[in-house]
Amino acid sequence: MTISDIARLSGVSVATVSRVINNKGYVKDETRKKIEAVIEEHGYRPNAVARSLTRNDTSMIAVIMSNRLNPFFANVLDAIEEQAAMQGYSILFFNTSEDKERERNAVAQAMEHRVSGILLLPVIEPDARTEELLWNAEESGIPVVLIDRDFQDGDFDIVLIDNKKVVYDGVELLIESGHRDIGIITCPEVVKKGRTRLEGYIQCLKDHGLKIRDEYIYPGDFDEKSGYQACEAFQGLANPPTAVLATCSSCTLGCIRFMNEHNLLPGKDLGLVGFDDISLLNSIGYELTVMDRPMQEMGEIAFGLLTDRMKGPDTKKRRREVMLRTRLIIRGSEKWQGAPEAVF
Repeated sequence: MTISDIARLSGVSVATVSRVINNKGYVKDETRKKIEAVIEEHGYRPNAVARSLTRNDTSMIAVIMSNRLNPFFANVLDAIEEQAAMQGYSILFFNTSEDKERERNAVAQAMEHRVSGILLLPVIEPDARTEELLWNAEESGIPVVLIDRDFQDGDFDIVLIDNKKVVYDGVELLIESGHRDIGIITCPEVVKKGRTRLEGYIQCLKDHGLKIRDEYIYPGDFDEKSGYQACEAFQGLANPPTAVLATCSSCTLGCIRFMNEHNLLPGKDLGLVGFDDISLLNSIGYELTVMDRPMQEMGEIAFGLLTDRMKGPDTKKRRREVMLRTRLIIRGSEKWQGAPEAVF
């Protein structure tokens, strides 16, 4: 029996159950009695050890991520784990697999364990119930820091990048390399950063007087499969793009798989700019031009923001937003053998 089960049986949110269990925050008397009755009926008992510890005594931080297998998430997690080990904290890790219910349960379980703080990389689709639960965590003295993705009306500390600029720079590099027909594999539009990445693509084409073609904009997902399918769709066009820009690391891997299977060489048969400097590709000598996010730095700064909140007396202070710079790592895959000699 978990706090989520109590919420389901009581017909209320996890946050409301948490308020009753922790005796923090307002809950209507009628609702409180209903929850207490369910707790009594099912013999639910919160972890006594965790409940007896204060926030700073647990030395445990919850890290909640939406896709552990994604190269970006894995690198950020490595940085967090390194910082935690150096500063004497242990990590309670949750992988939500881009599922909102799993994310809510992860936050609820983190609160049950009375962690010192929560680092969260939210699921693709922003969830108001998760946001409510996170506010409840902060009200009970558990600070929250977001990584890379924000809530629509969120006011939590966050570490992110300028998504519009990084894609603008990637498209501009392709234009300077001679491309005029450039395809893009987008992030899901429900994510704020997905929209700004597409905006960077559109703005760059406009600034260089190039036509925006709907068939060159593929609505991808944060997985390898959509990168493969996007390349497949582009190659099926009567006038396929001469270059492709992938806006996430998993899509980049999908593009490479398609090109390998169809004997296409990046930088020769098709220009390709990927997202994130993927160590696996580097280790096998795959020279790929990428829009690189400072993954190590993102994890380190997020951890630092969280420990500041945990140690500082004022956890209500709002909001710190750290926007990190990105860089283009140019290795030649952006080129195309059919490009004109003179470019701009």
